[in-house]
Amino acid sequence: MTRWMLVAALVAQLLWAAAPAVADTLDDIQKRGKLVVGVKKDVPLWGQIDPKTGELVGLEPDLAADLAARLGVKLKLVGVLTAERIEAVEQRRVDVLIATLSDTPERRKRMTLVSPHYYASGANVLVRRQAALKSWQELRNRRLCGRRGAFYNRSITVNYGVDVVALYSNGLALEALRDGRCEAVLYDDTNIVAMLQEPQWSRAFEMPLPTVHVAPWSVAVHKAEAGGRLERAVSQAIADWHRSGQLMALERKWSIPVSHFTRQMNRTWNRRDRDRFYCGDPAADAASTMPRECL
Repeated sequence: MTRWMLVAALVAQLLWAAAPAVADTLDDIQKRGKLVVGVKKDVPLWGQIDPKTGELVGLEPDLAADLAARLGVKLKLVGVLTAERIEAVEQRRVDVLIATLSDTPERRKRMTLVSPHYYASGANVLVRRQAALKSWQELRNRRLCGRRGAFYNRSITVNYGVDVVALYSNGLALEALRDGRCEAVLYDDTNIVAMLQEPQWSRAFEMPLPTVHVAPWSVAVHKAEAGGRLERAVSQAIADWHRSGQLMALERKWSIPVSHFTRQMNRTWNRRDRDRFYCGDPAADAASTMPRECL
């Protein structure tokens, strides 16, 4: 070996040693023994603070607990509001986000949205019964309160000519509705259905309109996790939530009407094609190769 070849080999070794190792987030989670999951803290039944215990409870915290158990680690829940969900993932304040997050092209640019989807919802309004509302067109030029960051705010404004006042949290929007500062609250239909099970809302309010802008919900991880072990582990868990009927069981536990989406996904993920499942195995099969109805 010539002198210059020897120098080149030494330089290559030094550069290799100095290069940062590619992080394996799942390995990091298992080493520290804790999974940090962001969930909503202001959505009844889905993710809210229990006034008696101060703990985060709901269907999505239950999903987070199941995911942590599958990974063999403890769970730390972080309560988030709609407007701060994406930043929590981007800044790695949470490992995983399970927080009523609708799948949109803009969000896919900023995060890794894991397939398959785990739920679906659309936009609707909570309004006083005395308004006798019959169509979306009747809302033209009226003031609706909503949540900052909801993907449908702009399209509802453009399509129906309403004045959407986007507030920081669901609680502020509902206070404005009670106080008469807004004529209705623009909200996910699943959440309105949950609220209308409570006498304080069902006595005077209703959801009279057809749901629009139906969109599936995604579990999210950091953009850098695309194709990694953490994404695959989450994908496998979601597939099992559908196949086992666990999502429907949690809907019943939290008195959420079993949705068409969860019923359909349960049937699809249990469908067999000869000697294998029609949807395949997320641990081995890429989402791009799965049938569209499985996602």
